[in-house]
Amino acid sequence: MPKPSDAIHVVIQGYASSILSVAKSEGLIDQVEAELTALREALSGHHDLIPFLKDSKVTAEGKRKAIVELMGDSVSPITQYQLSLAVEQGRGELLPGIIDHFFSLTAESRKKITAKVITAVPLSDPATQKIEATLSELAGEAVFLKMSVDPEILGGITVHLGDRIIDGSLKGQLGRMREGISRKILAEKGRSLEN
Repeated sequence: MPKPSDAIHVVIQGYASSILSVAKSEGLIDQVEAELTALREALSGHHDLIPFLKDSKVTAEGKRKAIVELMGDSVSPITQYQLSLAVEQGRGELLPGIIDHFFSLTAESRKKITAKVITAVPLSDPATQKIEATLSELAGEAVFLKMSVDPEILGGITVHLGDRIIDGSLKGQLGRMREGISRKILAEKGRSLEN
């Protein structure tokens, strides 16, 4: 007979596999993953939510409404239904584990490494495909892009690929140029001080 922790792990795997299966059949893996990423961050920020979901005095409907409210109206019916189902079946406190296991399953199913790509402005599809091809060649394996936009980088691109960071942003280039100029000035002052 499995230990309770083993039994809970099996339950988590079951829910995560179900979400992936439905998302895959609908062609919405990326969207569901983005929604679950946002929900996971929200769950981390609301420390009182897990005890609320464990509370036997709160009805399943009350717990479901709390999760739906946290997710907002813009989430896909797949995400809303699957997570509501887990809450209604008394598994709300397992949501962080279910979401984390879903992330593991999506990474395995893609057989790709994930590259987080930050640009100052949204990129066209051809530009995104070119970046994906270049990073796949650089990594020596297929790469899945997680694109985000951050105007703070001013221009260019920043890539987080595994433990590597490639900073081709204008902000990074200006920082390196400033550092190079400072070194040159210090070196010249050092030479002139010696004379």
